[in-house]
Amino acid sequence: MSPELRKEVETFISAYSDLFTSPSCSDSELCAEIARKVGQHYRPGVTFFTGGKISRFEVSVMTSSPEKDACNALAPHLDNFIALMWEYQTQEEAVKLIETEMRKNVTLKLGTHLKLLHIKKIESYSSTSALCWLEWQFVPQEGSEYEGKGWKFTNVYGYRAASEGLAAGWEFVLRDEEVESMFAATGMRFDD
Repeated sequence: MSPELRKEVETFISAYSDLFTSPSCSDSELCAEIARKVGQHYRPGVTFFTGGKISRFEVSVMTSSPEKDACNALAPHLDNFIALMWEYQTQEEAVKLIETEMRKNVTLKLGTHLKLLHIKKIESYSSTSALCWLEWQFVPQEGSEYEGKGWKFTNVYGYRAASEGLAAGWEFVLRDEEVESMFAATGMRFDD
């Protein structure tokens, strides 16, 4: 991996993780703004893989194409089918999901405070992309029955450098451990 790409990825990770340490993360009135800022770190079409569920966020300006029509015809017949193809997309739906998950954690009196413990690994995939293993600790909010009983998990992120008029950002997140560790610690899931 080039030193330039490594530095770029590490700087991006630092800015991303700083958002989750804000006191606003546990305030139901302010989590929409945090979710918007978090969403800016995802590239259009970001895909979340969570325990076998796939959430892909896109809105196409194309109303129809032979490829899109074929994918729409196949999708109902295949479990977890997803077609990854280039289209013009928006991050708005991803921001809504992030806000919904943050609000749920605030309502459950858990908060959404995450602390980046360390970058376990950054592995270059190409000259403009990298896989990143980030170890987090969830810090339950003060007054929660889980206060002082945080849990750890590792998510795997796909990073893509700025290109073709798009800002740098995460293209996908594998977050099984995030859901599993929360369930083990609290009996609750944020992805339901």
